[in-house]
Amino acid sequence: MPTPFTEPPASALSRRGFLKIGFGLSAALACAGLVPALSGCSPEQKQPATGMQFLREGDVALFTALLPAVVAELAERGQRELQLSHAVANVDATCAAMDANARAALRKLLDLLAIGPLRWALAGVGQDWREADTQQARRFLARWRASRFATLNAGAVVLVKLSSVGYYLLPAAWAGSGYPGPNPAVFRALHA
Repeated sequence: MPTPFTEPPASALSRRGFLKIGFGLSAALACAGLVPALSGCSPEQKQPATGMQFLREGDVALFTALLPAVVAELAERGQRELQLSHAVANVDATCAAMDANARAALRKLLDLLAIGPLRWALAGVGQDWREADTQQARRFLARWRASRFATLNAGAVVLVKLSSVGYYLLPAAWAGSGYPGPNPAVFRALHA
């Protein structure tokens, strides 16, 4: 008879104990299978958004919310929706051109920001990115830049760089950045 201070021998595991352990592991596996669906990571949502190579629907909403917070002139100019869609397409093309390791790391970041409770806890944005306004996006980026955690700092840098590059690839944005555009003679020579 084992005392409270000694461990029973391994052979003492009863059939009932074995069934309890099996049931517990089965329940844990079942819960692990449900978590992705409950958190918005169901297989249907793992496909890129229509017309995109890498970005999913939630990622498109994220960058649509972040772009006006990163690029001030975008919020004030005409044809805002068209510029936003072109800039998000540029972000998608940039992400798709990354190597596999960079895409995997970026996917983890974007998936983290897609899960409602984690988005609220880490980014301070409780609602979906489609409903977030420019001020909320600015506060989120400022919060991550000022964080004492290097991972959040790096995440903010990546999101800002992707957003700004996506916008400043647009020819309409060149004048605002002081870039006069490519030299016409060189452009014709390279693209002839």
